[in-house]
Amino acid sequence: LLAISQRLGVQIMAPNKKINILLIGNHSAGKSSLINWYIEDNVQRTGGPATLHLFPYLHPLSNIHGLLNYLTTEISSSKQRKFPMVTFIDTPGLVDGQMAYPFDVDQAILWFGHHVDLIFVLFDPIGQALCKRTLNLVEKLNKFNPEKMHYYLAKADEAGTDRDRHRVLMQIVQNLCRQPEISKTSFDMPTIYLPDLAKVNEEKSRY
Repeated sequence: LLAISQRLGVQIMAPNKKINILLIGNHSAGKSSLINWYIEDNVQRTGGPATLHLFPYLHPLSNIHGLLNYLTTEISSSKQRKFPMVTFIDTPGLVDGQMAYPFDVDQAILWFGHHVDLIFVLFDPIGQALCKRTLNLVEKLNKFNPEKMHYYLAKADEAGTDRDRHRVLMQIVQNLCRQPEISKTSFDMPTIYLPDLAKVNEEKSRY
């Protein structure tokens, strides 16, 4: 397949037994917490060079100045929730303003967007869809990979009552639909939360 694609001038990924899922969202949207809850296991961290050795298809990322210093792989032997069939790709939390990233975050996320199977966009009740950097990236990803996009309201237990949660969802959808490329497609936005963290927050609120 790779040989045929090269002759045709089309870029494709080598067949993979795992589903690659890219997680993006605002700062503190719950991306890393979702992964930790999913695998229920401690992980072993490796650096950039080892990551490229484990995943040779990531070599093009070395062309993004400064990225390899922040590229790591966390390996887990967990078998929870069919984890052996999944690879999660976590990304830096996105913020607006004068925040300076040590590498071109937008370029890296867009590259991953073209090479993964699914893209999960997480919003939270506090940040909602107010981060312009997140909205711009989501619009670009949606333009070229609309079939991969899935949107979620994370930390739904922190949104208050059902009425409050509904209002937050409406505000997020309204902001998303202001982006021309996103407004062309219809989408749903399930609400999710992590049960263990929800119990901790509930206990804290009692004291």
